[in-house]
Amino acid sequence: MDLIRPPALQKGDTIGIVAPSSYIESDKLDMGVAVLRDFGFAVKIHPQTLARENQSAGAVNEKVSALHQMFLDPEVKAIFAAGGGNRSAHILDNLDYDLIRCNPKLYVGFSDSTALLAAISSRAGVACIHGPVIKSLPRTGKDSLDFLFLLLSGKLPHYPFEKAIALQGGTATGRLIGGNLGVFSALAGTPWQPLAEGSILFLEDVNEELSRIDRMLWHLRRALPFSKLAGIVFGQFSDTQDTGRPFGYTLEDILREHTADLGIPVAMNAPFGHGETLFALPPGCHATLNIAATDVGFRLETSPVLL
Repeated sequence: MDLIRPPALQKGDTIGIVAPSSYIESDKLDMGVAVLRDFGFAVKIHPQTLARENQSAGAVNEKVSALHQMFLDPEVKAIFAAGGGNRSAHILDNLDYDLIRCNPKLYVGFSDSTALLAAISSRAGVACIHGPVIKSLPRTGKDSLDFLFLLLSGKLPHYPFEKAIALQGGTATGRLIGGNLGVFSALAGTPWQPLAEGSILFLEDVNEELSRIDRMLWHLRRALPFSKLAGIVFGQFSDTQDTGRPFGYTLEDILREHTADLGIPVAMNAPFGHGETLFALPPGCHATLNIAATDVGFRLETSPVLL
C-alpha cells in the first residue's frame, strides 16, 4: 500500500482536537489550545474531548465517533490528540480505516496514541506524526515546537542528533515505525503491529521500571521481530525506576544486550520522549539512520505532507 500524505498545514488552517485516551482537564486543554493559536491556527474542539468515563475520556463509541467526525469534517486540516494516558487501543477494532484513507489528515499524538499512529499508518496507509499532544504543548521546548510546525508545513528540518549515543554502527534507510515502548510492545501479535521488515524502529518511554523495559524488549525482539529491522533509534527513557531489589542493569546495558548481535545501526538518547524535547517523527515515512563511530545522523527522506 502506497503511503498517503495529507496536504501541508498553512497558517489559518483549522486543527481539530479529540481525546482518544484518558480525560483531560479543561484548564490544561485551554493552555494547549493557546499554543496552537499562538502559532496561527484556528482550533475546533470536539465535545467528546471533555467527556469522562472513569479515567477514560468517555466511552469507546464516543471516541470512535469523534475521530470519524473529525476526519470527515472538511474544515479540519489536521487532528491533535488532547492527551495521553490509557485506552486508545480500545478504539482500534471499531475505526473505519477506509473512511480515514478516503479523507486523509495528519493525526498528531504520542505516548498512548502510539496505538493510533500504528493503526492509521499501517492499516489506513496515511502518514501520521509522533509529536506533542495538546496537554504537553505548553511544556514542550521551543525548538521542538518550531520543528513540529515546520514539518507540518512541508519542510524537512534538521534533526539534532548530536547528543545521541551510537550503540552499533552502519547506515539504513527504511519506513519509520514505533513510539512508546509499553504501548508498541502491546501491539505485537495483533493486526495493528506494523511490518518490521526493512523498517527503522523508534522507541521511548517514561516512569518505567528497568526490569519491565528489559522484559518488553525481550518480547518485542522476538515478536516483531528485531531481526527484520533495518535500524533502531531509542529516544528518551525519562525517570526510569528501579524499585524493590536492585535490578543492577543500567538502561544502556539493557539496550545493548537486546541489539548487539543484530548487525544493524542502533542509537540511544535521541531527542524525542516525554520531556521538553520531542522532535516529531512521522510513522510511515522513510528516513535514513547513519551511524559512523560516535556520530549519529538521522534525516527524513520523504515529507509526511504534500505541498
